[in-house]
Amino acid sequence: MARDPVVKASCGARIAADTADDVLAAIAERVATALRLKEHKVLAALRKREAVASTGLEHGVAIPHCALPKAGSFAVGIVTLPRPVDFGALDGNPSDIFVFVAGPEDQRTEHVRILAAMTARLRESEVRDRIRAATADEDLQALLSEGFLPEEHEEAAQFTMLVVYVQDEDLYEPVLEAVSAETDASVAVSDAQSAGSILHRMPLFATFWTDSETQPIHRIEAIVPQDRANRTIRRVEDISRGRRGVQISAFDLSYGSGSLDL
Repeated sequence: MARDPVVKASCGARIAADTADDVLAAIAERVATALRLKEHKVLAALRKREAVASTGLEHGVAIPHCALPKAGSFAVGIVTLPRPVDFGALDGNPSDIFVFVAGPEDQRTEHVRILAAMTARLRESEVRDRIRAATADEDLQALLSEGFLPEEHEEAAQFTMLVVYVQDEDLYEPVLEAVSAETDASVAVSDAQSAGSILHRMPLFATFWTDSETQPIHRIEAIVPQDRANRTIRRVEDISRGRRGVQISAFDLSYGSGSLDL
């Protein structure tokens, strides 16, 4: 699958920034330089994206990103702060790690894959610790080469179909991100029901369930190159860590054709 090139923009270790907008301005400068675009237009795009919903996640991490109409490639980078700032994060805590991406507005699927790969990497506490420990821009630049981006992949002759059922609502988004991060994967989602949704209406089993307990199950189907299937499975297992509510199956395909955009 042909992909637009990814440019590693200049990173910034422990930069001076007192507000969320200071951070966005520092990122806009780096993206504009890397992609040879006008800085004020990049900043406007970043602000517009944050106005939709904050890109602040948890554990002091944020992933500011935007789509740019005149971008010919993607720019990625890392910025850290000595003192965290309020970035409207999901957990309510301030943020001090900012991994950013900006790219062509007509490359939505690739944009999502990059974001998913970054998010999966930043869930690892050891990675966050290494980012925070970096005191030089070059250290952050080197970290970008360690799994933050989907890897290039040549056309594979064999594919595996992964089917993941997610009953635990808290795990649904992390699992979907983990599956979507894989290069050359076609991913589809739907809702299914557990057998309890039927059994609670059957007289023999009625005492075991109530109607309020029967909830939809998210079904994720992905066709991935066979040599990448085990890595995707490990990602899902690392997220679920033996908790009930996630089930994954893998099937080697004898035939597969076509692809789906995310």
